[in-house]
Amino acid sequence: MSRKISAGFLQKILTKRRKEEEEEPAIKLEEITKVYSHELLSAKPNFRVVETYPVNEPFAWINIVEEIDTGLLYYEVYEISLTEEERRIYNQIYEHLMWELKPSEALRTDSVEVLRRTAARVMRLFQLRFTRTPALSWNKINYYIERDIFGYGVLDPIFRDRHVEDISCNGFGKPVYVWHRRYESLSTNIVFRTEEELDSYLLKLAHKAGKHLSVAYPTLDAILPGGHRLAATFSREVSTGGSTFTIRKFSESPITIADMIKFGTIDPDMAAYLWLAMDYKLTTLILGVTGAGKTSTLNAMATLLRPTYKVVTIEDTPELRLPLENWVQLVSRPSYLGGVGEVTLFHLVKLSLRYRPDVIIVGEIRGEEAYVLFQSIATGHSGLTTLHAESIDAAVKRLTSPPMNIPPSYIPLLNIALLIRRITIRDEKGNLRPARKIVSIWEVKDYEDYIEIARWDPATNTFSIDLAKSIVLEKIMALSGKSRDSLLEELKNRRALLEWLVKTGKTEYKEVATWIQRYYIDPVRTLREGPLYEAYTS
Repeated sequence: MSRKISAGFLQKILTKRRKEEEEEPAIKLEEITKVYSHELLSAKPNFRVVETYPVNEPFAWINIVEEIDTGLLYYEVYEISLTEEERRIYNQIYEHLMWELKPSEALRTDSVEVLRRTAARVMRLFQLRFTRTPALSWNKINYYIERDIFGYGVLDPIFRDRHVEDISCNGFGKPVYVWHRRYESLSTNIVFRTEEELDSYLLKLAHKAGKHLSVAYPTLDAILPGGHRLAATFSREVSTGGSTFTIRKFSESPITIADMIKFGTIDPDMAAYLWLAMDYKLTTLILGVTGAGKTSTLNAMATLLRPTYKVVTIEDTPELRLPLENWVQLVSRPSYLGGVGEVTLFHLVKLSLRYRPDVIIVGEIRGEEAYVLFQSIATGHSGLTTLHAESIDAAVKRLTSPPMNIPPSYIPLLNIALLIRRITIRDEKGNLRPARKIVSIWEVKDYEDYIEIARWDPATNTFSIDLAKSIVLEKIMALSGKSRDSLLEELKNRRALLEWLVKTGKTEYKEVATWIQRYYIDPVRTLREGPLYEAYTS
């Protein structure tokens, strides 16, 4: 509950402010549109903007900026900021909100709704008072109220960026770093200038996570609202340079197969092939080293599953996001004090079999849960998972060795294995740029017998795929009763739809999921409304 504002108190404020307003000149349009922001590298002569996109239009944008002499890239947050008059009004509204709200409300489950209703009411009161302040100014003030009270403050634009996977701060006076899906590690133009500013921000994050952080308890591992994973150290107790933090973002709009085509991670032919494999629930293993993009690829492929399938996902940290209604998400749990109450991936994979899933997705296999997963595949379930390995041979050796101990006779239960790598390529100007590529796709015929049907050539930066000896197509022919020519035509149609999604900019998670599901329901109509319609009208 919020405190009631007496009529006398409000009248006193209005009378005082009316007198002040009479002494103040009206705000000019030039002052309203004047922008103050973080230090902008793009405004300097030796820098140029490589890419720009909105994250909260029209108030917040992201610029990828290149230093011309060195070719180094930077991540620039550009926000339309407040004029001095707007800042003064904002400060009064903020202080009024902090005075009116009781601390106990922060513990309530509906606290966000209470805050929003209170903020809206206070904003209306101040709009009645500052009648000469234009609508544009109120929109900007409202943006900062939303950002600082309900959002993540100065880092809120980065949290809204679907291309950012990690946010990290190594101490005060140092730039915040991000891990960008296209450009990898980038320095930003956001800096916590003082130790007090960084400590205060970190305490706010801990409060949002419902956790305690102090000199007595200087480390933190918590989940923020929205599923973001926070790891932090406080003050100088365990980190000599002051407070630090790293945030692994949970994206509401994860990377899609259309994004992967757009970024050059995969080509349309390979994507259509993997889509067909997901359609027929073929077991797939995604290989790569840490940070290669295994989980992102896993999520993109899971989005290609039929909406009628029942799917169970099993993870250590909830990172997967699927556009399916019939989806159960299971997450492991560490033990309580004394070593009791632990729920491991092994327990969850065993439990998942009771759900009668069509597809079991394990975020990563590395222990005894792998054996249970292969047992479930042997009994007719489909599996999709990732493994740390640099090749199919290394992956099989890991699978057949302790602690996984998969019998060699179970290896043919795998249908497809693919390897994704972080590599470095040269752009059109000759500068080295990071990239991710699916460098190989194998079909598993038997133990130590694999057929490479697709690969990426680093010399020409091109992909090639050869399905002439594909045993996966033969398997699908046996399952569906379709001919090889019919399946090749199906691959052609799916490739056309994926290329059309990329060409028309429909790469967002919800858009791609919608078109994939529409294709499953009525492929002919979907093609007519999509790529075939565009080809006809052009």
